[in-house]
Amino acid sequence: MKNWKVWAVTVPAILIMMCAAVVAWLWRNLSTNWAAEQTAAQFVLNHTPIDHLQAYHVFTASGLEDVFQGTDAFHREWYAFYLPTVHESYAVPAANILSPSEVASTAKSLGLKLQATSLGYVTAEAADTLPASQHLVYEIKGTTGSKLTFLYLDAVTGRVLWKYQLQSQ
Repeated sequence: MKNWKVWAVTVPAILIMMCAAVVAWLWRNLSTNWAAEQTAAQFVLNHTPIDHLQAYHVFTASGLEDVFQGTDAFHREWYAFYLPTVHESYAVPAANILSPSEVASTAKSLGLKLQATSLGYVTAEAADTLPASQHLVYEIKGTTGSKLTFLYLDAVTGRVLWKYQLQSQ
């Protein structure tokens, strides 16, 4: 009977320790993966009119930046751009820029079969390459025929800033 009691205590204790080790490992490895995004989101919430985040993506056309879409206390939509290299954010009302449907129709009118769009902020260093009014651009990825094409539009005026078509081999 003594052996039975030892096993009844030891096996559950070992299982509990193994579960705790797995939880600790997952917590350590998964929680750090979002540390940069969490810092960016908190900075945007603290330094822009946005008080509720709705969407997030990364824009890389002029360096790495985090782009957030959200609403303020009056339920107006905003876009906020966080630049981690300089630890700054910029916010723009969504009403001041082209809507995604306007961007899609512009791409279609230029003969581009749309695959993806991304809104971003052009830094001062990249302003010579992408001279957008208010530094806002849409990066549009699509195909023209069978060729992959990247198109950059001024997010305020809709003017084409730059077009790059990859050559097929």
